[in-house]
Amino acid sequence: MFSKYLEESGQKKFRQDQVNQAIFRDLVSDFSEITTLSEALRKDLEENQQFSVLEKTKHIKSKDTEKILFKTEDGKFVESVLMRHKGRKTVCISCQIGCPAGCVFCATGKMGIIRNLTDREIYEQVLYWNRVLKSEYIEECKNNGTKKEEIKWNGKNPPHEARVRNIVFMGMGEPMFNYENVISAIKFLNDDKKFGIGVRHITLSTVGIAPGIEKLLEEGLLINLAFSLHAATNELRDKLVPMNKTYNLDVLMPILDKYTKKTGRRIFYEYVVLKGKNDQPQHAHDLGKLLQHRMAHLNFIPYNVNPECGDDLITPEEEEMRVMQNILLNEYDVPSTIRMTMGDDVDAACGQLANKEDRPENKGKIISVAEGNFEPACDVI
Repeated sequence: MFSKYLEESGQKKFRQDQVNQAIFRDLVSDFSEITTLSEALRKDLEENQQFSVLEKTKHIKSKDTEKILFKTEDGKFVESVLMRHKGRKTVCISCQIGCPAGCVFCATGKMGIIRNLTDREIYEQVLYWNRVLKSEYIEECKNNGTKKEEIKWNGKNPPHEARVRNIVFMGMGEPMFNYENVISAIKFLNDDKKFGIGVRHITLSTVGIAPGIEKLLEEGLLINLAFSLHAATNELRDKLVPMNKTYNLDVLMPILDKYTKKTGRRIFYEYVVLKGKNDQPQHAHDLGKLLQHRMAHLNFIPYNVNPECGDDLITPEEEEMRVMQNILLNEYDVPSTIRMTMGDDVDAACGQLANKEDRPENKGKIISVAEGNFEPACDVI
């Protein structure tokens, strides 16, 4: 983040370590708080470096979910979500402003694409949430009677409940269309001197960009891979996931098999359930035939209503999902979970991130992605 500047300024490596410790572990809110540095060096950083490239413009809370609307340096907007599960905190981060994939049930896909986020814009989303959790922890200590001078924030080993422990790339954007920046951000998040989040606690979700998945295989990063399936036949998936016309299931499934064989990791298959479209027993049988004998876990995701996606998309009945779940398990031995909906009351649930403050002129347009090109120039459409 600031290491290159410090190095070019002639600072010794231990100064870089001090800055990393202060920003990523101690979670200071500005350069002036880094008291391990000299006053002159702090002033130099304040004058020549930006402490943050994201500006919080809106913070919306519900019972178990919070959403932040960030403004970037070029005046664009991106959203990030904190989910509070029992015993752990998960952040859903965005990697693009908008999305080129155009899945019919996703509000972000209706935006089209504005541009890729930089690696710093990606990992700073997590950094902000860590500061939020630290502030909450300190406030809780005060409320419990701990004197202010006795509250010691241990940045090297922070309390489990006061730190982001899980990352999912399931926010705005398709990670494989911003491959280099996403991988750079993942390595930054995994770095012990920075965030120190284990790769087993990082999940990358993709709609299925074949060259990107193959390239990920060569990275040696044992992150979790989630595949946005949504339909088990090419005929139906073409209708729900336009990108299937470029990389269909006949192409993708062998590549996903290679991923499980090389990494030993189970693939998570995401399946947004749409009443009357992909929620019938026959659809469950199609899923079973596709996933049987594979290292797979299916996540049923009840459709979260998006006005921008049209009135013909309807949330399914729980009973219909239970029927599908039983067919998968009892007839095909495929495990599945019906995912709990979180954040729909603040438009932060799966498929609802849409940047209402920053709608591009190309609303609804989908980028045509050529075979083998999984890093399109997202700022030029």
